[in-house]
Amino acid sequence: MTTTHRTPAPATDPQRSPSPSLSDSVAISTRVLTAFADLAPKGARGAEYSVDFGPAVLAALTVAAHGPRRPPEAAPRAVAAWLRQLRQGCTHPGLFGWGLGGYLLGLRTAAAAWPRLGGLADTAFRELAACSGRWRTEGLAWSDYDLVTGTAGSLLALAADPACTRQDVAHAVGHLTALCANADLGRLRVGRYKDEEMRGWNHDRVNSGAAHGAAGVATALCGAADATGLTQEIAASLEHLASWYLTRYESGARSVITWPPAGGMTHLPSRPLTWCYGTPGISWALWETGRVLDDAPLREFALHAAASFLRGYDEEADRPDLSLCHGMPGLALLCDAFDRHAGLAGAAALRDRLVARVLARLDEVTDLAAHDGTLLTGATGACAALLTLESGTSGDRSWLAAFGLR
Repeated sequence: MTTTHRTPAPATDPQRSPSPSLSDSVAISTRVLTAFADLAPKGARGAEYSVDFGPAVLAALTVAAHGPRRPPEAAPRAVAAWLRQLRQGCTHPGLFGWGLGGYLLGLRTAAAAWPRLGGLADTAFRELAACSGRWRTEGLAWSDYDLVTGTAGSLLALAADPACTRQDVAHAVGHLTALCANADLGRLRVGRYKDEEMRGWNHDRVNSGAAHGAAGVATALCGAADATGLTQEIAASLEHLASWYLTRYESGARSVITWPPAGGMTHLPSRPLTWCYGTPGISWALWETGRVLDDAPLREFALHAAASFLRGYDEEADRPDLSLCHGMPGLALLCDAFDRHAGLAGAAALRDRLVARVLARLDEVTDLAAHDGTLLTGATGACAALLTLESGTSGDRSWLAAFGLR
């Protein structure tokens, strides 16, 4: 999709100025947006994963937190720079990188501050809903199914939109339920990346993570069920996904219940357990699956796994970074979801501890903005998490659908 629209002025509605607890987060968000506006290439598109919809999300959240009477100049500047990149068009229907699903979520979120962007969001929704998505059913790459660039991400973006109908998600749902038609999830095996240094371990295995694995597929199907109703196909697929995880968990370091990075692997993850891999993201996907299926034992197991992570979390050992994908902001959002929706004891305490740790490292967030302004791995994601968590129930949380969260 393309656009030649200028960024309109934010909608005006007399509101409060930011509270003292938000002031630091608003200030760092303004600096991050300024950095993006200054660094975004003009007349050319950056590298595939150098930009996602983070600037649009953060700009809207910053305007909402600051108050619309005198919104920071950086917010509309950043949205204008982001829209210039959008003119180049999207390269795939997924969420991150140049994904149409991500731009739909970004436009829809930004339209709260700049209502004229709603028309562009409507166009993006129609294009994504009509997209046949050339997703393979054999020899899968991540982009053929996952949350980051694949079908699961497209489905989450569609399901989060207020215009969504069952017909709009039929193709994506049909593709994912076909891949999950067997109890062993054999059709979800990755068929690419053989012998690659970074991704070779995925070959001929089912990835277990939330970002590139079966957990992301589960959250996407839960999103579709919430938006358009639980069908027999979705229910059967969710049951297969849940069963796959229930037969593969182990007790890892510090007695944390966790899973190998992929089926058939014998070693537990050495990386930090964060949103993208391991217990936090997987246990949330299982809790959501149990909620949608009305499966109380599955919900109890998910809470048991999540509680083991809360007890065993060790920042010094895990060393999570400042991103949503691999770090403390993403963990804080997961803890918030478990507190808000599942009432998990201890989740709020770890959330608040993680937020305090990110606030203590705001200089590092500023440094991160100089080379990564994305929502997934960069500075806009860290700031968006802070603003959302510090606004409590009053902020726009719709963008969290990109991570399978609420």
